Amino acid sequence: MRSLIRQAVALFLLAAGVAAVDGAGEDKKEQPLSPETVLEKEIQGKATVEFLVEGVTTLNIDSLYVPDVSHAQIIKAKVPGAREGREFWVVVSRETATRLLHLGVEDPAKHFRGKQMRVSGTIERFSPTEEPARMIYKIRVTDLAQLEHVKTP
Repeated sequence: MRSLIRQAVALFLLAAGVAAVDGAGEDKKEQPLSPETVLEKEIQGKATVEFLVEGVTTLNIDSLYVPDVSHAQIIKAKVPGAREGREFWVVVSRETATRLLHLGVEDPAKHFRGKQMRVSGTIERFSPTEEPARMIYKIRVTDLAQLEHVKTP
């Protein structure tokens, strides 16, 4: 009988130790990449990127002004030392930019410019057909949870 109790206790402690080791990595957050790393290593796929916003462009696709609706935004990262024609963008969907508008951010372009941001999503690579030498890496933002304002330098 004691042998069975000892075995049960040993199995419980072993299972608890394995659970503790497995759970240890869950508390650690993934270290964000820099745009420099994305461009240098040509990274694609799911990632978190932290960067200084260099510029923001309003993507006016339909040219229609609709009250309380924003146009999509293209946030361009400042990438020191990037080879010419290589850029990192964050494309904020019209719906997400409109959500910002409803939350009181009247001008998303002005709101993001010059801030340190962290963005999570899937990095895609594309080259515009009119400029095949240009390589753009981008993350599409379709949910506010993908954006995080880290600090204002």
